[in-house]
Amino acid sequence: MYTRIVENSLRALMTSPEILVLYGPRRVGKTTLLQLLYRQSQEKNEPTALYSLDDPTAQAVFGDPSTARLERVFAELGFTPSQHSALFLDEVQGFPRIDLLLKLIYDHFPHVKVVATSSSSLLLLQGLTDSLAGRKIFIELLPLTLGEYTGIQVEDYFSFPEMITQAGHLSETLFSLAVYGMYPEVVGKTTPEEMQIKLRDILDSALYKDIFMLERLRSPHVLERLVSLLAYQIGNLVNLNELATQLGISRNTVDQYITILEKYFLIFRLPALSRNLRNELSSKFKVYFWDIGIRNAVINRFFPFESRDDKGAIFENMVVASILKRNLYAHRPFNAYFWRTYQGYEIDLVLESNQTQDFWAFQITSAEKDAFSKAFDAYQPTRTFVVTPHNAYRFCW
Repeated sequence: MYTRIVENSLRALMTSPEILVLYGPRRVGKTTLLQLLYRQSQEKNEPTALYSLDDPTAQAVFGDPSTARLERVFAELGFTPSQHSALFLDEVQGFPRIDLLLKLIYDHFPHVKVVATSSSSLLLLQGLTDSLAGRKIFIELLPLTLGEYTGIQVEDYFSFPEMITQAGHLSETLFSLAVYGMYPEVVGKTTPEEMQIKLRDILDSALYKDIFMLERLRSPHVLERLVSLLAYQIGNLVNLNELATQLGISRNTVDQYITILEKYFLIFRLPALSRNLRNELSSKFKVYFWDIGIRNAVINRFFPFESRDDKGAIFENMVVASILKRNLYAHRPFNAYFWRTYQGYEIDLVLESNQTQDFWAFQITSAEKDAFSKAFDAYQPTRTFVVTPHNAYRFCW
């Protein structure tokens, strides 16, 4: 079992009155964390209960929620107003009227702490966001970071100890993860064959199945083909018109499908930063995968990292996704961009804080160079970083 960065935050928030919603893609460890918190509550001799709301039995318990019904349920569970209780609800995203259920518990049963998990993004949890304003805290969980995988934790990954003795080993570990990714179930396997089978299972049953079932797509094969096309374009500019022509659908439909893939944590967009419309790209965006193993499963390519013809794109994807993931866990409120001029100058990742003056720029290269491009100086970044295979472990923490 891997220790997750969000564990301390979750433990600390167990004493707060707000409903906790742990959300993220399927099979990244949300249920494992929920069960951990459940056991810890039991050890404190608190009345506790754990239900999976995709189970018909649990749906029968909480279906058609009302105050009177909840009073009966909590009485049977031994939840009394005189004692703090904890209710753990797994996979709430498909439960009818989950917004009403959670609102009733929060408003009428303040002694009951609710911790829920959801395999939907915030875009799909909009009902909870609106109805539980001021009553909930969302915490996102994604595939493992390098630090979570190795068990080596550092406070600030930008000031990683230079003298660390495992540097070479960590770089090798990172490149092995560049093939099969960082899903806990995958890295726990011992052979390439097992890892490939597990990745395809996650892709087919957890991702595509959810999308096809919940979105009710008329042409699921078109979405699958779009995912494949995007997998070959990681790190490159996405041309919606070109994709529309290749798929035989409208530009708007392509855009809608990409948004659907974002909702289910398969990919994310990185927009262009532009303050000079004459010289800089402004309306373009790039697409990256949250987990590079899933990307490789999409195109069915599992060659070793060093022998790949797409290792530059894979390296860039891993670094960008890792930095965004770590900033998310560190509660750093940044807007993320890439920057490119019509003359060909480019910065792969720019993070602009919306609370401080921090303005960070990352140049990512699979070559061993350490000079940062002077073309970006006009923006006066507060920190600049050149990420290479030699130091990448510092940024994938």
